[in-house]
Parts: sequence; C-alpha cells; structure tokens
Amino acid sequence: MRTTYMTFTSLLPALLISGLLLACADKKPTVNGSDGSTKDGEVLFGGPEKADSLFFWLERTPCFGQCKAFRIKVYRSGYATFEGRANVEKEGMHNGRVGLDTLEMLLSEAERIGFFDLNDRYDSEVTDLPSAILRVVGNGKDKRVVGRVGTPAAFTRFFEKAETLLYPMPWKPTPAQE
Repeated sequence: MRTTYMTFTSLLPALLISGLLLACADKKPTVNGSDGSTKDGEVLFGGPEKADSLFFWLERTPCFGQCKAFRIKVYRSGYATFEGRANVEKEGMHNGRVGLDTLEMLLSEAERIGFFDLNDRYDSEVTDLPSAILRVVGNGKDKRVVGRVGTPAAFTRFFEKAETLLYPMPWKPTPAQE
C-alpha cells in the first residue's frame, strides 16, 4: 500500500505539469484590445492594416419571389451595418454594434468548419434562386464564398447560425449623408 502511495505522489507533479502544458498548447490567442489584435500584435479580425477593416460579410441576394434580400457587414471594432434591400422589415441603411464574443465565435466557427478551404462558388445555371454569400477576413486570411446550388451542409449551417446572431440585432437607421 505504501509503495502505491509513494509512486502516485511522485508521479502527481509530472501529471499536473503535463496537463497544464497540454491545456495551454490548445488555447487560441485571445484578443487584447478593441482593434482585434492579440497581446502579440497579431490581428485576428479584419485585414492587416491598423484602421477598422471589414471582418465579416453576410448577404442574401434577391430572387424572383418574396425572398429576403439584405447585406450585413461587421468590422473589426464591432461596428456593423445592415442594408435592407427587399422583403425585410428594415429597408435601407442601419447600423449597430457586435460584441467581441460574437466576433470570436464567428471566426472560431469559420475555422472549425474549414471555411477557408471551401470552394469560392457553389452554383449552377439556375438564375431564380437567391444566393447566400459569406466573407470572412481574419487570422491573415480573406475568403468569400457564394452559395446557391449544391452548397455543403457545413456552409449552410454556418450561414444560418451567423444570420440568427446578426439579423435580429437592434439596428438603428443610419442618417442620410448630405
């Protein structure tokens, strides 16, 4: 009994250290500031420039029926725009704010489904169907995917998840520029 106890107590520090190393090795970089960068200066959201840049684009295009048509753009700072184009409650330009947790979730989901490795276009000769368009700019990558016919299920689920998060936000009308 004593030998088992001594073996266990001598192995315990090694097990704890191994567990900590494995847990830390799997962590993703966390955002340090409102500019979407990590403490190491790596930009997670948007392009490499310091200015607020596009991070996420979600769009449904019109069809020959009553399809919703809108465009949502989200920038690295969390500033977002909604352009209601047809068959939506809010037509015209609107703006809002997206939380950092939502930005992180969108980028994490894009990476999880292999978004950056998808084809650029899933389409056919059919012209009366709406397209679902996603563009993600993050972690040094910029990918735009147009899905209309034959889109992978992972893309469709990602689009629907993003739409569920962003579409119902409290959008405020953007004043007209003179």
